[in-house]
Amino acid sequence: MRLIYSILQWLSNKDLINIRRLITEILASKLPHHEQSKLFWDNNGYTRNLRVSPANPSEDDLRLYKKYLTDGGNNKRVLLLGSTPLLRHLLSESGFKNYVIADFSFTAIENSLQALNKSGNDFDAENEIWLKSEWLEMPLEPESFDCIMGDMVFTQIEPSKQPLFVKKISSLLKQSGAFIGRMYMCNTNFDYKDPEKIIEEILFSEDFENTVEQRFALLYRLRDRLRDRKTQTTSPHVIVDEILQYKTQDEKELDFLRSVVKMVSRRAEVGLPFITQTKDELADVISKEFLLEASATASDYPSEYFPIFVLRKKT
Repeated sequence: MRLIYSILQWLSNKDLINIRRLITEILASKLPHHEQSKLFWDNNGYTRNLRVSPANPSEDDLRLYKKYLTDGGNNKRVLLLGSTPLLRHLLSESGFKNYVIADFSFTAIENSLQALNKSGNDFDAENEIWLKSEWLEMPLEPESFDCIMGDMVFTQIEPSKQPLFVKKISSLLKQSGAFIGRMYMCNTNFDYKDPEKIIEEILFSEDFENTVEQRFALLYRLRDRLRDRKTQTTSPHVIVDEILQYKTQDEKELDFLRSVVKMVSRRAEVGLPFITQTKDELADVISKEFLLEASATASDYPSEYFPIFVLRKKT
């Protein structure tokens, strides 16, 4: 290893970047999607941007979640997919007891708890039952939950495995049970727009201030534009390459673009693609096991492509 280190020191920055990319590609080819996801969430977690949407549910998203979740009271058995901090707080605050949190990693669950504590939320983890498990393999009794919920969980499941996923969560719901979750739908209006123009729409806007919200706006627009329609995914490397090709001498713009690259690089480092699906692609999967009972969007951020669905189990 010391010899390799010594050799690397003599290489140019360009060569080092190319070597890093090759290593990432090799790592990505060896690791299945769920292992890449574990690496990403264990090393990043929920420590940043807890109050920034759409990365997290907004105040109005939480209002909608609570409206649908508490319809019929809080005496329900609930399963939360993933460790979304604000949904954990919502369940506890709404009086739900002994709800189950299913995540692939206790580290992710603990990171989520730390994020809640840092944000000053009053939270009692004693109400929770932690389950370390892949969502497709949860060792839970069939028809044992009144409600299953999760925030943008379809973006964590490979499209090829989503039919198995919806079948699994349907099997865990009681006959009258429902899945409640915020979705992410690709905005196909960007399909044929020049990525350079997409970047400039943000940079040249009158309210450009290099905010976290604007960084996420650019990330999602490029994610939609640069997706692979065949795989229904977007490579983080492709997004980074497109941003790096953009030419500007303005320091404020450069800082903004660097920040977006840094956001995407965390995924690129482990080769984890973004799951990027259209409304029809999601509907095709969901409709196999569920009926869409209700859909609503939050009013406190641009949420047209982030609706909250109430899905009723087919009988």
